[in-house]
Amino acid sequence: MKSLKLIGIALFLTTPAFAANSGACSASSSVSDVHVTLALDTDHSVFQTGEIIPLSLSFTSTTPHRYHATNSSYDRSGRLMIDQLCLEPEAPDPLASYFQNGVFFGGGLFNYEELGAAPFTTHADLNEYHALAPGHYRLYAISNRVSRPSEGKEQESSPEVNEPLRSNTIEFDVKPASRAWQHAQLAEVMQQLAAPAPPANSSAVKSYTDATRNAARRLRFLNTKDSTKALAELFSGRDSEQPHAWDFAFGLYGSPYRQLAIESMHQQIAHPDHAITQDFLQFLVQLEIDADPAWAESSADLATGESTKALWQRRAAHETELLKPLAEETTAALPHKTGRARALTALGLLTSRTLDPAEARPLRTALVASWNDLPKETRDTLIEFQWESIVGKDRDSETAREMLPILMPLVAPPPPPSQAFYPTSLRDAALKHIYEIDPEIALPILLRDLRNPRTGPTLNLIKLLPPGEIAAAIPAAADRIARSEARPLDYTLIDRYADTSVLPSMQAVFEQDLGKWSCAPQAAMLRYFLRVAPEYGAAQVSASLRARNETFCYRMLLQELGDQFPHAETIAIEALNDSDPEVTLDALVALNRWGTSEAEAPLWARLDRLHQEWANRVDDLHTSTGDETEGSRAVALEQDLVTALAGGPGWLCTPDKLIRLRDLTLTSGRRRQVQSWIDTYKQGPPMINPMWSPDQETTFSLLQSSQLTADQLTAKLAMFPRGTRIDWQFWQPGQISPPVSIEKQDAAFERQRAAAEEHGVTLIKSNYPSQ
Repeated sequence: MKSLKLIGIALFLTTPAFAANSGACSASSSVSDVHVTLALDTDHSVFQTGEIIPLSLSFTSTTPHRYHATNSSYDRSGRLMIDQLCLEPEAPDPLASYFQNGVFFGGGLFNYEELGAAPFTTHADLNEYHALAPGHYRLYAISNRVSRPSEGKEQESSPEVNEPLRSNTIEFDVKPASRAWQHAQLAEVMQQLAAPAPPANSSAVKSYTDATRNAARRLRFLNTKDSTKALAELFSGRDSEQPHAWDFAFGLYGSPYRQLAIESMHQQIAHPDHAITQDFLQFLVQLEIDADPAWAESSADLATGESTKALWQRRAAHETELLKPLAEETTAALPHKTGRARALTALGLLTSRTLDPAEARPLRTALVASWNDLPKETRDTLIEFQWESIVGKDRDSETAREMLPILMPLVAPPPPPSQAFYPTSLRDAALKHIYEIDPEIALPILLRDLRNPRTGPTLNLIKLLPPGEIAAAIPAAADRIARSEARPLDYTLIDRYADTSVLPSMQAVFEQDLGKWSCAPQAAMLRYFLRVAPEYGAAQVSASLRARNETFCYRMLLQELGDQFPHAETIAIEALNDSDPEVTLDALVALNRWGTSEAEAPLWARLDRLHQEWANRVDDLHTSTGDETEGSRAVALEQDLVTALAGGPGWLCTPDKLIRLRDLTLTSGRRRQVQSWIDTYKQGPPMINPMWSPDQETTFSLLQSSQLTADQLTAKLAMFPRGTRIDWQFWQPGQISPPVSIEKQDAAFERQRAAAEEHGVTLIKSNYPSQ
């Protein structure tokens, strides 16, 4: 057995992903040469109610090097559902209503483990998925961890084939727990959770972490009245950097004493040492709603369509109704809070967004006054991503000025040398806020950083400088490049801001090392040439593509030209027929991102030729599991051509074009993809989805087009027929992280709405707070 690779995933999971699925438990193993063995991960088979029932799943294969399994052990939603644990008789899911009444982001990091004779083993606690009453039980598992590379025609659908497996069946008993055992368990776990943590660099950290996590899970599943009260006393919120907060929260949610959990959480609001975070308040509201029979909607009631939308809108309105008095109660308790509890409670009230500006001002003052009582990670997050929570919408407010003594130490030292490659976003954010509060304080710091010969500010900060100050830095940057003593920032300055005054010296130094440049400096120099001397720049792009012996930068050269790519578009069009598939791929990526209307016809011509070349050899079109083949390269080329033609920014791929695209596509997977795009046109107005980023320009997706700049979106909207309606996705507070203000979203919307209106296209706000 060996680890194959590390994978990062981010899946968007909705209610049905967590619903009880009795159909899954009827599945059988799809292959006979892989086996999964289920066992109790303990030496006894009789458990008391509330005792953790640990399980192990062990995977083996009699066919080496064919199958692999994921070793996923967590999911960002709070529950891993890759293994279905099937009980006879059935037992309820303690978190059914939690996952039924929400939409969740899931995913995580995992390895692929190759299967063989040596077992690969994972572990789970049965209590996570079932609340067991006393009785005799039979248990088996249906696992979806195992997959294999697809073969033959399978590859047209996916490079991987999942192989569901059914385990053996085990039996065990659950008996009523004695009160003495329950009391002893509670005393043990509370003692462990109260134990002081060892120093961060101590060898005892791991054993302490393991012990406290085990204690938190034992407390979560104990399910007594006393354990429910203890969970309420411990839980501050999953957004408070509290260790094991998920277990405390899910213990409250899964407690059979739901009303006691609610009452106990209410009691903690007034406790001086208990932090009441936004998550605490939201979680309490969610508990109250799900405890109300009028809101106990089953998953069967959550049908698609307008009824579901209306249900969620009613629920959201009811959440606001319940949240406001809770926030008022918490505000009244704030003066009696102490230390960290006071700081986190003030922040929780500010981020709950239930207060008017007059109520928020004293909370902001309290937050700044107790700043050092906040956890460091919380402080950093506020400065980087949630500045408005501190200062409100007025960036030059009295509260903002109160933050200056906190921000200044972050920017007093010069930028570290590592910033050239790993930008220090916290320092950047702090300096940007100082600039917003008082430019006269920030400018000397920015200029000092700009003149630092080893490092310098990032591009986002350079944009704050007056044009004259930026221009004054160009000669020194060009001189360092000429002397081979350049810092990475110097290439950025030349790329973005240099004029023709340094062109001769930059030409000389570039031509001297043609084909030997590192990728980032080469791309910056080429972008500069294309901007100030387009014909010369295009010639150097061609020359750099031909000089392929020294580096591998040619594989991404065209796409790295960025917004200067249109000056070199003819080179990319010629590269569609390059003998090196890497160059063709690079051209297609660049055309999909930056191509103008001039590129559409050549892309169709290239797809036509591919269709003609392979129309009689469709069976040879498949992804290779080993070395590349002619067929696998053709599959990749078709995919990139389809993507570019469907989503290029310089043209609109209308339904008639999509039909043509589908008919020219030879692999079934791509045909299904194109058909799904055709179907999208029939499902109502298309939607613009802005991609918000705190340190990069906002981009937009629309139909098959993604990463559109604001200018590209404006041009794309002008291509739609007059009378077209297009929806615009707004994100309300708490729906995305880092958050983005409605005001900022409104500004981007209004710019595009006005431009679209000139062409008879109507933009409609979707998910706007007033709706």
